[in-house]
Amino acid sequence: MLFEKTHLEPDEKVLKIVRPHWFVITIELFIVFVVAILPLFALFAVALLPDSVMPTLFEPGKQLPAITFGLATWLLLTLMGGFLAWTDYYLDLWIITDRRIMVIDQISFFNRNISIFRLERMQDIEVTVKGFLQTFLNFGTISAQTASHTMQNFSSTNMPDPRGLQTLIQRAMDARMQIVTLKAHESDH
Repeated sequence: MLFEKTHLEPDEKVLKIVRPHWFVITIELFIVFVVAILPLFALFAVALLPDSVMPTLFEPGKQLPAITFGLATWLLLTLMGGFLAWTDYYLDLWIITDRRIMVIDQISFFNRNISIFRLERMQDIEVTVKGFLQTFLNFGTISAQTASHTMQNFSSTNMPDPRGLQTLIQRAMDARMQIVTLKAHESDH
């Protein structure tokens, strides 16, 4: 959906499209699920109270509409949280082409940041994989620095196969530099 709206230059080829690692959305949706069912555990705990305490705590006939409204509101808010997590995951995107890297960062429902970095201006690509989980599942942070008058840096966390992405970007940078150097050399003659 978002990729189709991205305009490529003539003869530009997409090398890879990358989203954050699947583990990130799995953990976020699991947390949303646990938060969604917390009120049910609370109601179950109240139902286990002795009958002598129950009438003083609440009267089911009078408070049932308020309890139902509260549960519905709670579930609606957690469902919105789940949709926000999915939207953020699905629309966070790296598009690596043979000429540039487009980093699309979905911040919230209506807030998106799109950055484009030319490969011939890239200087450093750093990969950070911290801890057992990131090492075992092969995800981490990729940071890069560009050679421009403003010295732009960009970094993305939870990227799958960061070393493979670093290699792919480095090869694309080398190929792009050869093309740029060749064109510069041809224009001199």
